[in-house]
Amino acid sequence: MKRTSPLKRKPKRPAPKPRESDAVDPRSIDDDPVVQGILTAISQKRLKPGAKLGEDKLAAAFGTTRIHIRQALAHLASRKVVMQIPNRGAFVYRPSWEEARDIFAARRLIETATVAAAIDRLDKSGKAALKAHMELEARHDRNDRWASLSLTAEFHILVAKLAGNQVLLDMSRELMLRTSLAIATFEQPGEPDCSPDAHPDIGALILARDRAGAVHAMRHHIEEMEQRIRPREGKDEVDELTAIFQEIGARARAGS
Repeated sequence: MKRTSPLKRKPKRPAPKPRESDAVDPRSIDDDPVVQGILTAISQKRLKPGAKLGEDKLAAAFGTTRIHIRQALAHLASRKVVMQIPNRGAFVYRPSWEEARDIFAARRLIETATVAAAIDRLDKSGKAALKAHMELEARHDRNDRWASLSLTAEFHILVAKLAGNQVLLDMSRELMLRTSLAIATFEQPGEPDCSPDAHPDIGALILARDRAGAVHAMRHHIEEMEQRIRPREGKDEVDELTAIFQEIGARARAGS
């Protein structure tokens, strides 16, 4: 009788090690909470040009993983909002003086075209939205600096929405953000922000369908903003990352 050899057991495969969350869906990267949180902090001038965006600190601030943070930073770098330097890390983009001047030149061209298109397409719902925003700005406490910065940017975004051109709207959003970087880099200490004073006049001219008047007022408004900047080397103190994002209530989605 033949002796059967014992069956050899296959060695167990080691259990896969837990790893950080998968990459963020590229289709939704613009709406990603980390991307939006960083953009909000920059637009409100809480994150200053040149500020280092440490992956560990950002991951802790947003309650997410370093992989998630890395993807968000790469996306923002592609939009020229963040600069990534090999062996040093990621930093908030600091525009040159020439870039800052180009940003305002672009705004003059685009926003005068936008306000004209907004008047041409103005309907009942557009009038209601513009009036509501103007009332919101009028009631707003200007001592609330962060909310004021958001409101003034939203006025320009609303005008772009009323123009009914998605390309103009996207360009306007990008220019608002890059304007924040330019002003944060080159604004002189103590320079007043006259934006809220200009908006009621521009809004009234849009509502009156005064195309020439609104175009002139918008151009003058952007020229006044540009006068707030002067060529200099921006070396402002950098606020602590965790505190910044706690204040604006930014948090990554669970499982991101």
